[in-house]
Amino acid sequence: MPWCPKCKTEYREGFSVCADCGSELVEKLAEEAAEDSEELLDLRMGDSLDEEFRGDMGQADQGEAQGEDVPTIGEGVRRERISGLYQDSSEKASDNRSSAWVLLGLGAVGLIAVILGVAGILPFQLGNPYLFYGVMGAIFILFLVAGIVSMKNARFFEKKAESENSLRQTLLDWCRDNLNAADIDAEICGEGVSDEVAYFRRSFCIKEKLNHQFVNLNQGFLDQFIDDYIYDEIFGKRAE
Repeated sequence: MPWCPKCKTEYREGFSVCADCGSELVEKLAEEAAEDSEELLDLRMGDSLDEEFRGDMGQADQGEAQGEDVPTIGEGVRRERISGLYQDSSEKASDNRSSAWVLLGLGAVGLIAVILGVAGILPFQLGNPYLFYGVMGAIFILFLVAGIVSMKNARFFEKKAESENSLRQTLLDWCRDNLNAADIDAEICGEGVSDEVAYFRRSFCIKEKLNHQFVNLNQGFLDQFIDDYIYDEIFGKRAE
């Protein structure tokens, strides 16, 4: 049906000019044309994504047919989660301790070199030795300060790691006493689904139960605990 682009009035077939403003009638208004264009774009994008997904699945199927070890989607996401976002306090303590020893070593060696240079033992030819040694001395002192701070942080994270280890053992004991694979799969309808879906459902179910039983848990710590400690203990033999 023709429309007037100015008056937004719809006419019957056979009219070509608006009776009110004299504008030439069009088949569709600009708004309808834009909506049609957006729908067409969405359909094309959807087709493109479907083709890309089918192509990825085809490559995976081809790899499996050739006997290659092709990781599943669930395995990739799980590896990302495990590698990922949470670093426990023992690792932080180790990192800070390593940084502390490096900074303390550099600062000590640098200050010794500055002292020897000021005393004239090191044969450095400098235009303004006092300015040079003053700046270098300040830098190496900063190294020492940073090393001391890193060492304090390492001790702080060591104490925090003891608390995390205690909490981890408490969670392990509770999971061993209260969780088993059959009950979890029955609760989430885990039978007959793909490994990827089963993994996410199981992990979410375990996480919900732990959050309900223990309050104020760090969610990154909890994700790592489920991935690294309890999931394989509950479902590992079952998956084999």
